[in-house]
Amino acid sequence: MRNWRTWPSTSSGPTVPFGGRRTSYGWEPDHAVVLALPRFAARHAAEHIREHRGRITAGPELTPRADGPAEHDVLTLLRGAYPYVPADAGSDGADPRPTALVVKARTGRRAARQRTRSGRGGPESIERYNELVAGTYVWVPDDDHSGFAAAELTGLPIHWLKDWTLWVDIECGRRPDTALHRLYGTVVSFDPGAGIVGFCPVGGHPAIALPVHRIVALSGAPQRRGSGDVPAHEPVDEC
Repeated sequence: MRNWRTWPSTSSGPTVPFGGRRTSYGWEPDHAVVLALPRFAARHAAEHIREHRGRITAGPELTPRADGPAEHDVLTLLRGAYPYVPADAGSDGADPRPTALVVKARTGRRAARQRTRSGRGGPESIERYNELVAGTYVWVPDDDHSGFAAAELTGLPIHWLKDWTLWVDIECGRRPDTALHRLYGTVVSFDPGAGIVGFCPVGGHPAIALPVHRIVALSGAPQRRGSGDVPAHEPVDEC
């Protein structure tokens, strides 16, 4: 057993989901956090965790007179662990709208949905629910809050969706420097009035609030049912 020496550190910013680990009782969530450490302590930790690549990422060094890490540097490190950071959407304003990036991506998803002729059930039908969780139907939000798509999702049995692994493509980052990423997890709630989807990232994490104005699309992952079968996230390549 290795004896670890401890050094003083401070936590900067919130934690973000970092997958999970299997236990005898199911899945236990892992989290990522930004720590301010002495330089030698950070190097020592990275040196002894080489077999777990990606578990530790070094950020920029602080200047001697700095009170702590800059917010931009903290958020950059957190996004490296999990691309969606709630603080980013918090800066979108009082009446946020989807960006041109999101609108363009949604238009492409709607066109692809029409070409495949999926989603033949009615907006309140169990057939639509089955198509969604099976991945044969892709839900795309309204560009104007809120319309047919919001009513469609409201009419589905949301409480059943928690039993299925879904993916959601969402705009991540601080505007205007954003990109699309795919998050995997379960949907546990939908508030059409507030425009919020309650989403639990894979690994047994508690729900986070995803604003609809940043969501591009939502559907099932038919080949990836359990937490151990999916990544926490992956980039989305939009033309």
